[in-house]
Amino acid sequence: MTQQQREALFDLLALSIYADAHVSLAEEDLLQQTFVKKGWKSSIPKQHFIDLSFARAREAAESDDATIDYLTECAAAFDTPKAQKEACEILKKILEADGETAEENEFYTLFEQSLPKTA
Repeated sequence: MTQQQREALFDLLALSIYADAHVSLAEEDLLQQTFVKKGWKSSIPKQHFIDLSFARAREAAESDDATIDYLTECAAAFDTPKAQKEACEILKKILEADGETAEENEFYTLFEQSLPKTA
């Protein structure tokens, strides 16, 4: 993954936590583990990015329109079939961490629909 995709993935995962209006420790732990595994190659310190990402996710979660706009913005970074597959797998794993809800399933479907078309 590129750094831009890593950042978009973390933003997506932060937003996904708000999909069912329930932030579980299992989701947060898995999110942090995923973030560490993906590495970090940015001038922005990792913790600062995490703080900003959660703030953006909280703001986007305030309305359905804002959520969809932010989700579409995050999805745009995954512009290859490989990147899309990886993002979908990681997102699914996070959503399943504490049992899936109808809201989380809807969020996953919206993400899939937001992904850019690839050749």
